[in-house]
Amino acid sequence: MKYGRLLVLAVALGAGLLAARLVLSSNQPSPEPVTAARENSMSQAKVLVATRDVGLGEKLSSSDLTWADWPESAIPNGAMVQSAQSDALETVTGQIARAPIYDGEPIREQRLVSTDKGYMAAILPKGKRAIAVSVGAETTAGGFILPGDRVDLILTRSDNSSSAISETFMENVRVLAIDETTAGERDEKSLSPQRTATLELSIEQAEIVAQSQQVGKISLALRSAQDSEDDGEGAVTSHGGVNFVKYGVSSQVGTR
Repeated sequence: MKYGRLLVLAVALGAGLLAARLVLSSNQPSPEPVTAARENSMSQAKVLVATRDVGLGEKLSSSDLTWADWPESAIPNGAMVQSAQSDALETVTGQIARAPIYDGEPIREQRLVSTDKGYMAAILPKGKRAIAVSVGAETTAGGFILPGDRVDLILTRSDNSSSAISETFMENVRVLAIDETTAGERDEKSLSPQRTATLELSIEQAEIVAQSQQVGKISLALRSAQDSEDDGEGAVTSHGGVNFVKYGVSSQVGTR
C-alpha cells in the first residue's frame, strides 16, 4: 500500500508540473512579432553619399559619389534615395557645393547649386554683392588669409598734417576669393604675394569700400575662427562711419 501511494503521488506531481509548464508557455508572447519588428527596423535603402570631403565651391564628379546602404528609419530629410531617384548620381554630377559636404554624408539638393552662371554668382546670397579689393602680402596677415575666412577692414589714409590715420571701418566680412582662387580651390592653387581679395558685402557696404579705395589703402585683419560669425546674414558690423574729403569739404558715410 505504501508503494502504491508513492506511485500515485509521483504521477500527480508530474501532472502538476506538466500543467504548470503549459500555463507558462501559453502566457509568453509569440516571438514572431518581435522578429518582424526587428527585421522592419533593420531594413535598409540605397542613399547617395559623398566618398570624400567636398569643400565649398567644389564641383562634384561621379567619383565623389556612391550609393550606400542606409537604415530606412534614419534617412535624413532631403537625402536622395535610389528607389525614388535612380538617376540622382548622374543628375548631381557637375553641380557645385554651396556648403561643405563630408565623407559619408548623404547628398541633399539644398547643399548643391546647378547653374550655367559662374560659381561666384551662384553662391552669392540674395541681396549681397561681391567687390574686389587690391591687397598685398603685408595687408593680408602675411598671406595667411584664405577664401572662406572672415576679416576686418582697416583704412589707412593721410590726414591734413600729412600723418597716417588707420581706422577699422568694417568687421566680420567674408572673403569669397583671393585672385581667382575660391574656397573650393584654395588647396589646389598657389596664392601670389600681390593679389585681389573678393569680399561679400551689401550694396551700401560695397559703395563704402569702393570709396575707401580711392582715399587710402585697405588692409585685411584676419579674425579668429571662434570670433567669427558663420551666418552671413547680419554678420557685418561697424564702429561707425568713414570720413571722406572732397573739394575741402569733409563728410562721413555710415557703414550700416
